[in-house]
Amino acid sequence: MMRLESRSFTYDDGAPLLAGVSLTVEPGEYVVIAGASGSGKTTLARLLAGLTGADAGSSFQGTIALDGETLRFDGAPGDPRIDPAAWSAKVAYVAQGAWGQLSMMSATVAEEIAFGPSNRGVPTAELRRLVGDVAAALKLSALLGRDPRRLSGGQLQRTIIASAVVQRPRILVLDEPFQGLDEVAAQDVAAALDALRRDGTGVVVCEPMLPRTAPPGTRVLALADGRPVFAGPLDEAREAGLRPYGIGTAGEPPRLAAPGRAPVDPAAAELITLQGVGFSFPRTVGATGVPAALTGVDLSVRAGEIVALRGANGSGKSTLLQHLNGLYRADSGHVTVAGEPILRRPTGSLAATVGYLFQDTDQQLFERTVLREVSYGPLAAGLRRGDAARRASDTLGSVGLGELEQMHPYEVGFVQRRLVALASILATGSRIWALDEPTAGLDESARTALARLVTGHARAGGVVVLATHDAAFADTVAHRTVWLEAGTVHADGPASGD
Repeated sequence: MMRLESRSFTYDDGAPLLAGVSLTVEPGEYVVIAGASGSGKTTLARLLAGLTGADAGSSFQGTIALDGETLRFDGAPGDPRIDPAAWSAKVAYVAQGAWGQLSMMSATVAEEIAFGPSNRGVPTAELRRLVGDVAAALKLSALLGRDPRRLSGGQLQRTIIASAVVQRPRILVLDEPFQGLDEVAAQDVAAALDALRRDGTGVVVCEPMLPRTAPPGTRVLALADGRPVFAGPLDEAREAGLRPYGIGTAGEPPRLAAPGRAPVDPAAAELITLQGVGFSFPRTVGATGVPAALTGVDLSVRAGEIVALRGANGSGKSTLLQHLNGLYRADSGHVTVAGEPILRRPTGSLAATVGYLFQDTDQQLFERTVLREVSYGPLAAGLRRGDAARRASDTLGSVGLGELEQMHPYEVGFVQRRLVALASILATGSRIWALDEPTAGLDESARTALARLVTGHARAGGVVVLATHDAAFADTVAHRTVWLEAGTVHADGPASGD
């Protein structure tokens, strides 16, 4: 059993969070911590994982009890120091952003999953059995010989979850574990969590919205602005009027006021053309298996059109997107963007034409302040420094981030970082947007704001190609859906909302 009582938590002398928060996790329980961006759910998840932040200037006041031992914190130098290795043997934690949790010491998926228990001295035969069982449960068996750095976002997410599940912890804390997963993969993860709970593991899942489906008996702790606003069963949470706090239900369409998407002019220019595109990843030493690839892909997108790329994890959606801005170059076939073949054009020269939003936004943020980050694109496009800064400031204001201009990009929350990356595209003035899982991790208000931006860009003559597992979002904003399967176009037709 685990119990946390928080009087307050403060980052670097900032405003106190988590005042009056109480959470108990019993063996086999399933608890959802729900809240919009900035609500404090990730801070709470990190506390459960033993990350009190005392070594980074944070201050926690409260108690954490685990297996009968209670630790008391007063925000003072004499507070207990939690041993990360000992704590993680009982409490496993999967944070947001799978890429940042890779050990970077494993050549294969099997080694990555085995990393934790092997460091704890689990015998080799037992380790092989554990890895095999977890891989089978999460449908990773065929990927065990692959380089984890070459996986799709959803495959990597499952690998990181497997690395936690394999440790058979007493408590498992997961921060938005289902983002980037296709429907089947999400069901596999849910089944693996159910198996853990049957063996007595308490599971805590952080989500920006209430889950559409969850195990019987699921409890919800809803947070807003760092304080609790609801605690009770999931069924009651759905009727508790949490929408004013930005907490909706997953799977609902964004709340767009008319007009949404506009009709596409059949005579409009084709801004994207792919003809017979084929691509394969180079093999990595020590890894086995066939890398993800594209085979004979044909696709054209007209000005004013929004196209959703759908398909299972590993089907080639991200790979296709990264051909639009030159991050990947086709082994065969042709890619034409805004009327020009891109084969020999430097990737940097395409930024003013193609704005790209990475699935893991943290891979594309590099400047010292939010304002400098958003100014970079306009500067690279030829604007003077002062003009670029003014455009960046105006753009940040338009997406609700005006107060964050002087903050470091990594000091703001997950959703804000995604909006910073999107603001960079807006400020650059790219006519073509390539967005990889743009709604992953967004709360209700941010998801609706994104839908408005996407449809507004298309109405102004731009193009949006987005890879997504968010069916409700795609059906609301996209004119048509292109389904990929094993690197080929399996189907191309109107969005199911039409």
